Amino acid sequence: MSKRLRIIAGWPMPPKMISPVRSRNLKMCCGLIPISHPPPKPSPPYNQERIRRQSSARRSWKTMSEQTHEMLRTPLPPEETPDNSDLDLFRAPTTSEDTDRVRPIHPRRKRHSPFGLFARTAVSVAAGTVGFVLVAGVVLAIIVPPWYRSLQPRYQEIWCHRISALCELKKKAPEGDVLVYQGDTDAALALLNDVTPTPTPTTLLDIALASNEPTLTPIPPKSAGGGSNPEDLPTPTVFVPPPTVAPSPTPTATPIPIPFSAQLDLTRIKWEQQSWNNCGPATITIAISYFGYSETQTRAANFLKPNIEDKNVSPSQLVEFVNTDAGNDVAVRALYRVGGTLDMLKHFIAAGFPVIVERGINVRDTGWMGHYSLIVGYDDATGDFLLFDSYLGSNKNQGRPERQDAIELGWKQFNYTYIVLYDPAREAELREVLGNYADPAFAASDALERARAAATLDPDDKYAWFNMGTALTLLGRYDEAVLAYNRARTLDLPYRIWWYQFGPYIAYYQAGQYNEVVTIADTTESNQLYIEEIYYYRGLAYAAQNRPEEAIKEFDKALRYNKNFAKASEAKQEVLEGRFVAPR
Repeated sequence: MSKRLRIIAGWPMPPKMISPVRSRNLKMCCGLIPISHPPPKPSPPYNQERIRRQSSARRSWKTMSEQTHEMLRTPLPPEETPDNSDLDLFRAPTTSEDTDRVRPIHPRRKRHSPFGLFARTAVSVAAGTVGFVLVAGVVLAIIVPPWYRSLQPRYQEIWCHRISALCELKKKAPEGDVLVYQGDTDAALALLNDVTPTPTPTTLLDIALASNEPTLTPIPPKSAGGGSNPEDLPTPTVFVPPPTVAPSPTPTATPIPIPFSAQLDLTRIKWEQQSWNNCGPATITIAISYFGYSETQTRAANFLKPNIEDKNVSPSQLVEFVNTDAGNDVAVRALYRVGGTLDMLKHFIAAGFPVIVERGINVRDTGWMGHYSLIVGYDDATGDFLLFDSYLGSNKNQGRPERQDAIELGWKQFNYTYIVLYDPAREAELREVLGNYADPAFAASDALERARAAATLDPDDKYAWFNMGTALTLLGRYDEAVLAYNRARTLDLPYRIWWYQFGPYIAYYQAGQYNEVVTIADTTESNQLYIEEIYYYRGLAYAAQNRPEEAIKEFDKALRYNKNFAKASEAKQEVLEGRFVAPR
């Protein structure tokens, strides 16, 4: 309770609350001391009534109680609101000078509702939050893009899946071919009219199988890095037909009937989901599990691509892994060819040989890319192949069905390349299934004729021209291969094709067009760093141009991305020792 109300009610006040001045004022108000002072000065009209009452109270000798009751009985002017300010009449001036003026009556402060206070607080908090978010957004916009782009691709992909907005920060993929040839390609059209004799094997059982077949050729020893030494690897037979020899009929084996449907014993195959960029190692591991191999894809990856970001493992590397590493644990060998057919794939499955195809697929949000798939069965009634695919799955180990025509379409983009795996004890059976295709030169020549026929039918078939270049390169006809590759480069090839296929590097290099090799390597490096072959072939081109220091740097880069890349080690040693000889 306030002091004033204590006085009005007649309650005693503690001595410490009554100062001498206030004691005098109380005595004056209670009539103990006469009040004498001049009349108050005129005040504004709205205070006249209050001034009158105050003056009357001071002149009166009534007791405090009577004054209070009189004040309460006096009606207030209509424009005033009753409040406790009327109690100010009991406050006497503290000095004689103060008696000449009346203290102004201040209006009562307006009390704000709790809702208004809450609203103001909420607005303040919201404004602070918005400000913080804006500042944080500016800071993140400056810091995040360079940080994200500095990450390795696998980490970029992880963060892209977590925060979709980060996907926009990825380096934009090129649209179409990045290596469009600007020169004249009319000379390539002459290749469509060229008639090349097909190599004729003597007898089917005496055909030499692939260069990596250990039963026909001793297994090359491993190098210190885990791969094989290039000088120890047998080289594939290169057939260069004499220009004066006319085409002759090619003897073929008696056709083997193809069952309407067939599949491998799927219980013997262990499917495994590929890890990052591990399509090749995962697929070859799945395939050789059919022969009792129990290791995981990690072992194959360590042998084939020690750098996890390496985007490509070539068919020849997969064959090398089987024949020089995995083949030491289980009885299995492998070979690869180009120019395969759907019937050939069915023959392999019906005979119990797992077969891997290299093909192109389109992945959502990624586009065209190269991929390996293991074929484990087929059914002509449905028109499907059954796949154990390290990326797409195995349909709960029952085989993932995919249309045969879809397989063939993507397979064409890699010149119908396939890898067949077999038990060395069944080599004769495999020869019979392969027929003339056991000879690599025959397979390359057949692939050339198929590509030539496709390009004749459609001169704008980019894959037909590219396959012609690859087949001509395998046959050692490098100048003609260059013409075919030049033509293909005018037809909007997918930019990733330069990650997987290195025939153009070989053809341009062997044809003496070293600047073209450097151009292809530079352009490919601009959109993909982690491919050791681009540094290897650029190093060869520099060495051929008598630029040894630059060549050695390129070979070192290749070895940094793949320490097991024996060809780069050998080329570097040749340059250091002065033994390197350019092809032209």
